[in-house]
Amino acid sequence: MSKRWIMVWGALWGLVLGAMPGLAYQLPDTGQTQCYDDVGNVITCPSPGEPFYGQDAQYAGPQPAYRDNGNGTITDLNTGLMWQKGDSQNDVGRTWQEACDYCDSLVLPSGGYSDWRLPNRRELMSIALYGQYNPTINTTYFPNCRSSYYWSSSTNANDPDLAWSVHFSLGYVYSSSGTYAYYVRCVRGGP
Repeated sequence: MSKRWIMVWGALWGLVLGAMPGLAYQLPDTGQTQCYDDVGNVITCPSPGEPFYGQDAQYAGPQPAYRDNGNGTITDLNTGLMWQKGDSQNDVGRTWQEACDYCDSLVLPSGGYSDWRLPNRRELMSIALYGQYNPTINTTYFPNCRSSYYWSSSTNANDPDLAWSVHFSLGYVYSSSGTYAYYVRCVRGGP
């Protein structure tokens, strides 16, 4: 997949997420900073009324902001969600049910939080940075994130045997069989 398509996917998901009703928090900006013409060339961002006006790079949302809590957790200052800093994975990943069970049984950090859960699709997408790739995440706060699939708790409405994941190499969202072995990053808090 070309870098242009990665940015297009990021822009589309940024628009979709921004239009989703019922979010109790504001999602951070997608990180898109360049505008494109209809064949994928980088252009100067157009003014209102000009062709190609209205691209994601022309809309500034809240910038991603995190706090390292110094105890194996990261707090997203935009959403208020607390994330597992590392993904604590084996090298082969977990099935969707194993991912759910892993988060449900997780106790982090030394403070003893025990209300961890698998993030839903929108929550997991909220930590993706679509202005970069491989991985599409802030590696200062989430070091050693694999450029691979990470499970969400969201199942596919058309087929409950499928669950949604975010691929942190390119930042796209994908639905696949819950029997596949993907990685996990647990979260706590939220609406």
